[in-house]
Amino acid sequence: MARLVYCDGILWGELMRAGLANLALHKEHINALNVFPIPDGDTGTNMLLTMRFACDKVNGGVAHAGEAARVLAQGALLGARGNSGVILSQLWRGFAEIVAGHGQIDGVLFAKALRHSAELAHKSVTDPVEGTILTIARAMADSAETSSQTHNDFHTILTNVVTASKIALAHTPEQLPILKQAGVVDSGGQGLVCIFEGMLRWLDGDLTHVALQSPMLNHAEPTSAQQLARPASGVLTYPYDVQFILTGENLNLAEIRDQIDRMGD
Repeated sequence: MARLVYCDGILWGELMRAGLANLALHKEHINALNVFPIPDGDTGTNMLLTMRFACDKVNGGVAHAGEAARVLAQGALLGARGNSGVILSQLWRGFAEIVAGHGQIDGVLFAKALRHSAELAHKSVTDPVEGTILTIARAMADSAETSSQTHNDFHTILTNVVTASKIALAHTPEQLPILKQAGVVDSGGQGLVCIFEGMLRWLDGDLTHVALQSPMLNHAEPTSAQQLARPASGVLTYPYDVQFILTGENLNLAEIRDQIDRMGD
């Protein structure tokens, strides 16, 4: 089978929808893995809703890759649900910033976009923690950059990125003790792996029998995992998840974040 060298906007939209489809297949499993930062069992649902809102924005098809990425990223931001959805929206925002102005995405540009994506998402989190979706995103970028030194086709680099993401996901319990205690891998990281695995399966011509290939330590029952989990702070002081979008000109983001940090956990 010929390897795909470039990805245009139409194909990027198709790949995102394939990622959405794979995420939908595994939503409940991802929900069951959700023990960090709060064991509320909604990571899969939140990531799915975020992706669905993003994909709905390009239903008609956008040929220009940069424009398709921009529209998808904007949709993800406006449709972001929960902590995992917000981080996912920042990943797509970072990706869109790099591919802006490019009609097609080759392997090298794909690698650059994944690196910026991972860095922007990391900066968007007030207290970034290893062993989470941020770790998986960085592993993807590392793999893409390494692969792009010897390959420039989109397909090969995506293949290597998916492999690296699964390896990184398997190591998340070693980085985040609460995951090891519960016997699970990170739920947000699993969601991101599902999205990119769905993209690759579609590109390989296989989306009908997508099987989740993610380790669960000690085969812990998901419900038991969430019962074992505790809030990251030890005490659930703030029981509500509040999201809002600020718009304006010349906003002092550092000052705004400082004020918001005093309002919750």
